[in-house]
Amino acid sequence: MTTESAATSYIGPRRSVRDLAEVMLLCLILLLAAHLRLTNVADNPGWYTDEATHVDIANHRLEGHTRYMLITDSTLLFARLPLFHILLAGFYQLSANPDHMEALRTLTALLGVGSVGLLYAAVRPSGGRALALLAALMLAMFPQAVLYSRFGFSYNLLTPFILLMLLGLERYLAGKHPAWLGLAAVMLGLCLVTEVWSLALLLPFILSAAYRPRHLLWALPFAALPLLIYALSLLASAPEAFGYDLSFTLSRLGGGRSLAEQWAILLNNYQVLLDNGFWILAGVIGLFTLRPGRLRWLALLCFTLPLISIGRSNALYSLSAYYMIPLLPLVALGVAGLIRYGGTALMQAAREFVPGPPRLQPIAAWVVAGGMLLFLAGAPLVASLQSTLTFVQQGYVTDIDAFLIDPAEARRVAAFINSRVNANDVVVASPVVGWQFEGNPVDFQMVVAAADRVATPHLPADLPPARLAFDPDYRLARFVVMDDLWRNWGVVHIPGLSQMVEEVQSNWPLVYSEGQFNIYENPF
Repeated sequence: MTTESAATSYIGPRRSVRDLAEVMLLCLILLLAAHLRLTNVADNPGWYTDEATHVDIANHRLEGHTRYMLITDSTLLFARLPLFHILLAGFYQLSANPDHMEALRTLTALLGVGSVGLLYAAVRPSGGRALALLAALMLAMFPQAVLYSRFGFSYNLLTPFILLMLLGLERYLAGKHPAWLGLAAVMLGLCLVTEVWSLALLLPFILSAAYRPRHLLWALPFAALPLLIYALSLLASAPEAFGYDLSFTLSRLGGGRSLAEQWAILLNNYQVLLDNGFWILAGVIGLFTLRPGRLRWLALLCFTLPLISIGRSNALYSLSAYYMIPLLPLVALGVAGLIRYGGTALMQAAREFVPGPPRLQPIAAWVVAGGMLLFLAGAPLVASLQSTLTFVQQGYVTDIDAFLIDPAEARRVAAFINSRVNANDVVVASPVVGWQFEGNPVDFQMVVAAADRVATPHLPADLPPARLAFDPDYRLARFVVMDDLWRNWGVVHIPGLSQMVEEVQSNWPLVYSEGQFNIYENPF
């Protein structure tokens, strides 16, 4: 056997063992991600109102309608684009799960698990085995990523699309075939028909591909194609509704704030994010350590520019923390980079300065550097994982608990209502419980905007009567169901709602009460 063939036979098995170990480690990481995201997902944490919005829209899609509770023809009025609800309706049918809230959360949890694998796939070609596995592990156990995968938010669908866009752009910048740019363009296009948030991705995409303007000229129209198809379909089926909703949605994007106000909001967002534990701070610092340079450039672009775009006019914490969901994999990547390259620098320093006999000095350096790394990074990560495991098993305690609904209570309320209503009965309730009701459930915000012609935080005062599926006047309703969302948010932010609450509580008999729920029946 020649020297070359002997070396090849030695390296081959060794590489196979490394590859097998890599696959096994990735599988273990995915199993951890699945356990943290899918265990007790139906009822833990409590239900949030935006989740019910997705369930209701998807339920109407199953019936062949484009509608959210009272409002027909288009959901763009609520800044809801179609792709997530189309997929959710399909998932209902595929899973055959009669509990549509559980089906919604299962879908977003699976998207979270898939995103762990896709982060590995996006990093592996350029960042290498160690960084890719570390990034996947960090995302699998990142507390905020785990929590928001367990909520049924459509932003969870953006995450795998963005990671595939990142992979396509990175391979394209590495000099690979322009088809990789095509992949990135397709993923951007899918993002644009999932959430309005995705407009913030346009600039990172353009800057990443701008060094070849000829390729950018075909990639941008390619990315715009899904949104164009959506717009043309609505123009053909409901042109007035589309024009009205588009105008209202665009009017809300800027927020009417001055540059000074936007700058102040952005700085406050950034400060609050950095104050909420070590993950964000470590992730931001770690993004600057990534190698090679093109991966660092892409990660910083895709994190910083959307953060600025969204954070200048919207809170990125508390009730609006879901805006951060698509950026969390990049935070996890930054943490992985800090550990990977910070650990390497620590090892090099230890080799230079740790004393000891020449034969034992390398071992001493490994012990010292490894111990410091375990203390500085391992200890907080283990504590973080233990806390997350406790939350998953025993129930989450969140900053927004005052706005969440206990699922068991909500189901009993639905059983009470559904045993008494007819097909045409109107029930005024928060979407988070109303999505379960038979008859005609309507949100209290819609009642104020449509019946009383008063603008609310999310709806205009001049809703076209042709868009209303039924008369939303609460005085004609069979029941009014009040909960903490009314008390903690509605009466504070919606003009006229406090008067409605006072009138109902004073003149309608209370027929059911449990926990935060009070149900009043119309006596007239």
